[in-house]
Amino acid sequence: MKRPILLILCALLPFVVFAQQWETILSDTVSISSGFINEDNTVELVGYSGNYGVYFRVFGDGRYETITFPAPEGKKLVLQTLTPLDNGGYFVSGRIMNNRLNDSGELKIMILDDDLNVVKEQTLQVADDFLGFTDGAAVMDDDGTIVLLKTARREKPNFPPGSFESRGVLFRFTQSGDSLNCRYLLADPPDPICYIYQIESQKLINDPISSQTIAVCAGQGGLQSLLYFDYDFNLTNDYFIDDVSLPELTSGKYVNNPHVGYWYNANEMLLAATQRDPDHNVNHPHLLVGKMNREGEIIEKAEINKPDTLFYAYGGMAYANDSTVYVATRCHTVSWLDPLYPCAYLVSTGLEILGKVELWDELDYFPQAVFPTNDGGCVYCIKGDSWYVEPTVKIIRFSREDFNPIPCSVKDVSQEAITASAYPNPAKDELNIDISGLPEHNEHRIQITDALGHICMDRIIRGEGNVLTVGVAGLSKGIYTYKIYDNKKTLSSGKFVKE
Repeated sequence: MKRPILLILCALLPFVVFAQQWETILSDTVSISSGFINEDNTVELVGYSGNYGVYFRVFGDGRYETITFPAPEGKKLVLQTLTPLDNGGYFVSGRIMNNRLNDSGELKIMILDDDLNVVKEQTLQVADDFLGFTDGAAVMDDDGTIVLLKTARREKPNFPPGSFESRGVLFRFTQSGDSLNCRYLLADPPDPICYIYQIESQKLINDPISSQTIAVCAGQGGLQSLLYFDYDFNLTNDYFIDDVSLPELTSGKYVNNPHVGYWYNANEMLLAATQRDPDHNVNHPHLLVGKMNREGEIIEKAEINKPDTLFYAYGGMAYANDSTVYVATRCHTVSWLDPLYPCAYLVSTGLEILGKVELWDELDYFPQAVFPTNDGGCVYCIKGDSWYVEPTVKIIRFSREDFNPIPCSVKDVSQEAITASAYPNPAKDELNIDISGLPEHNEHRIQITDALGHICMDRIIRGEGNVLTVGVAGLSKGIYTYKIYDNKKTLSSGKFVKE
């Protein structure tokens, strides 16, 4: 067994904006696959660089260390999943293949100790009628055992040579790396929809009620699905993920790239996903954050939409607390020719859009992961990968305040003090909006957009009173539009100037 090559790279930033924020550039030849964040805000990541598998440990001040794991001669090792173990070590999976990334390969399993030494490793082959494992992977800790979902490729039965299809494969391992169970999910009875080919959609989560494994993945025709498996990987339930929040628009309201990261309660989970416009314009996706029940029905949602901007759920979501959930997204204009840019939104579990960060200085970078820090901020992992920029991975730490959350509150004031529907205008620190004419006992929302149509805030109005006060000090100077609405019907709207 070869000991990994240890490379210590000091990446302390040449600049620090303030104590809460820093940026680290990992390498210009690295790709990150997955990771997690520890309680001390140390970020653990795995991926690959050249022919090597790579483990990154990024410390709370931006320094990092790298450990590389060599592949067999003439091969390439890509590390894909990382899971902490109860003893302080790590379960790592990857695949060994030829030097081309689209090749199928063998499954690599490693157990690392806390110092990242290899304690145990094994290489697994696919079943006889399969060609190899591809780059789809998801992993979770299932009450002391490790469940791994992989994608394997084979030739399509009864199709011309060169026609391929992908199938999901479920593994269960002990924390010491011993194999307990393996099952190939074939699209034949009794598993009529169990096949996976959209690798970016794979996710495994625990069912808090039945202790089953839930696979969030793509099924027949690319429709996203929730698949429930018992301990022995028998399929017990399957549901398509569908938007039923607007009954008149249920036809075709399926989502793509769902990211599930938090159980709102035992029967509802929070997800971020890509969805099309209500007019079914397939070339105009937007981002939704919603509550989904156990049957895959999206019953309530907040949408991030703009006519000339494409939003893709990309990079996942990170839950810090009920008022702090970060959602990573990839954005670019409808022309498709302009470069994309990464963006992250701050939302609450109540589906309030509280703020955002748009990284316009990182054109042609896309998000790879977002992690919550223990002080309510987040660590954002992005990568440049296009004809215009080097394939550089950047790790950026943000505080919650970097997302410019806009405070608002309701209060009672005398009728003489209400001087306009929105005042003062121009506004510097606070904007007061007259809500005395709104219907009582209804849940209303307020949305503020800038001159370009970007949503700056979309929040539920809470409290009793006749004036809504919005803190606008964090907004840039310019002209903004506000609207107060209920069930998509605008009840009040207007413009104001932020000075």
